[in-house]
Amino acid sequence: MCYPLLVSSVGIIVCLITTLFATDFFEIKAVKEIEPALKKQLIISTALMTVGIAIISWLALPAKFTIYNFGTQKEVSNWGLFFCVAIGLWAGLIIGFVTEYYTSNAYSPVQDVADSCRTGAATNVIFGLALGYKSVIIPIFAIAVSIYVSFSIAAMYGIAVAALGMLSTIATGLAIDAYGPISDNAGGIAEMAGMSHRIRERTDALDAAGNTTAAIGKGFAIGSAALVSLALFGAFVSRAGVQVVDVLSPKVFIGLIVGAMLPYWFSAMTMKSVGSAALKMVEEVRRQFNTIPGLMEGTGKPDYATCVKISTDASIKEMIPPGALVMLTPLIVGTLFGVETLSGVLAGALVSGVQIAISASNTGGAWDNAKKYIEAGASEHARTLGPKGSDCHKAAVIGDTIGDPLKDTSGPSLNILIKLMAVESLVFAPFFATHGGLLFKYL
Repeated sequence: MCYPLLVSSVGIIVCLITTLFATDFFEIKAVKEIEPALKKQLIISTALMTVGIAIISWLALPAKFTIYNFGTQKEVSNWGLFFCVAIGLWAGLIIGFVTEYYTSNAYSPVQDVADSCRTGAATNVIFGLALGYKSVIIPIFAIAVSIYVSFSIAAMYGIAVAALGMLSTIATGLAIDAYGPISDNAGGIAEMAGMSHRIRERTDALDAAGNTTAAIGKGFAIGSAALVSLALFGAFVSRAGVQVVDVLSPKVFIGLIVGAMLPYWFSAMTMKSVGSAALKMVEEVRRQFNTIPGLMEGTGKPDYATCVKISTDASIKEMIPPGALVMLTPLIVGTLFGVETLSGVLAGALVSGVQIAISASNTGGAWDNAKKYIEAGASEHARTLGPKGSDCHKAAVIGDTIGDPLKDTSGPSLNILIKLMAVESLVFAPFFATHGGLLFKYL
């Protein structure tokens, strides 16, 4: 129990040291240095953390010890456990880099999406979706390898500490993740205050880098969510007394197929919520333009409070159905169908949720940065696609608007679906094991 706490503690110290590299050792002088500097933060924190974990594993753990593994004892060495944490840590870095490659406008995938805007919004949407689906491949292999290696070395405990390893540099991850919204809001303030276009160009450059780092943060979050859920799933299975989860059993298979559907249902709810709230917002803005005199000319004052109320009310009200879906599914399945079907539901939701979450986050990030790439006009290629207001730019804005609910709502919220269902099932496991499966008992 103390070892994970020590790993997390070292993570905080490592991330504090890492911060100094960006602020004191390598000061940023030009726009093109922003993204590499943020990338260096991840690499430095991961390298330092690897050393930190090695020291802790050597000092805090005995050379050999036994771990409970589904009814049997498994002998593990301290270096074995170090490898479990380290593989999670480096898998996180791989996921971060792949995400950066697919969402940064410095690389060809986003530039291809921007280029597809020449023939309109439809091709932009097609290219963006393809990019998102393609960006799932390497992260899934990274997660698969870390699961296999860590389970082989230290059973379910190995998977749990691999998840901890992935999250051990969370302080740096959160710092570069929060970077995007801060610079985005700074840009908004600069525009509202009527400041010079040079300031807006700088905040746009920061925001474009921030979009990429936000996507990296989401990649880390979903990767660790997959590992955490798997560890919780293992705990649920052993606590519920399920000896083996047999995919060929009809009870398990119906659970699998329904579980794989849940992330789609959940995403449909969250995306429709964003759409309906946006619809109300647009109608309100149009009403204000039509009824408040001098608003179009910039002399009248808009009614901000009503717009803010629309989005805050929607954010709370519209989360009730998706929340109920996540909370009630394990209770209903466990009570009516029993622990075997519930184990299938959890596995299905985990497997399909990870894929949708990664692709949604990366598609949205790529569309946003394709728009920024056209707006900035930093390269010869970007300038041929036209300034703000050109047909290419209009197509890119449509892609960006579609991408916002994907990358800011559906993608990140799927982590909660995966983890919360596993936690809730684990809590109720003894109840489901003794009283669950009512339908199968009386059929």
